[in-house]
Amino acid sequence: MRTTASIVAVGLIAGIANAQSFQFLSSDDATLYRGTNLGLDETFAGTDEIRGMSILENGVSLNGANAGDVIALSSPQNINENQTVYRVQNAFGGTPSLVSLGSIDLDFAVSDIAFANGRIFGVRNQGTGGTIIIHEFDTNFALLNTFDTGIQLINKGAGGLAYDPSTDLFYVTDPDSDKLWSYVLGGSASLIGDVGFDFGNNDLAMFNGRLYAGLADLPNNDYRIGEFNLTDGSFASIVTVGGYLGGAIGTVVVPSAPTLGLLGLAGLLGARRRR
Repeated sequence: MRTTASIVAVGLIAGIANAQSFQFLSSDDATLYRGTNLGLDETFAGTDEIRGMSILENGVSLNGANAGDVIALSSPQNINENQTVYRVQNAFGGTPSLVSLGSIDLDFAVSDIAFANGRIFGVRNQGTGGTIIIHEFDTNFALLNTFDTGIQLINKGAGGLAYDPSTDLFYVTDPDSDKLWSYVLGGSASLIGDVGFDFGNNDLAMFNGRLYAGLADLPNNDYRIGEFNLTDGSFASIVTVGGYLGGAIGTVVVPSAPTLGLLGLAGLLGARRRR
């Protein structure tokens, strides 16, 4: 009987691993959404429009933040307005609030933020007819380096940015031509594929080797959380958050509490079986 229980638990966890159970925090304009891969759980009225989120990694020292915190960027309403960098307090429990950590001063706003190898990066466009570029910032959010991806734009801004440490690749979305790209820092971008529909504001989130996003599905006027296929660039919707409000978008994805609990259960059942 104990052997059967162990097999059932391990089989259940294997299924969850394949399905990748997760929690998400996402934004549309100033509204914040919290939920899991099973659906939307809570909606909060925020105090600023958020444009880009990421999880602070180990090795990056930001005053007022710790590894694992959600870091978010404001969406400036004027071209000469500084962009505020926030820590999201109570991101996955309680009522979220924004705590200012500093600001970015550029002529075009950064649309997403990512952390890679102890460094801070943000993505933005160079304006109409330009290209998507990636900036590197110091821990005070002053500009250190600029990298041109070579991805050409016509009239839309840059999209999301995420980094996969297992492959040392950045991923970049191009909402101008509705495509997903990979990028090696200092090199040129490589096209992964066409997403398959017209999407607008979006934010990427790398979790456990898989690329997730919150994005605006423009033909259906929906706001969706889903996963990108890293082979062909297609997007599979997982949660329809609701109607798209028309604002900037930010998204982070982390392990879900039930997954962690089941992993603990498997360890306990395994220990009982060994005894």
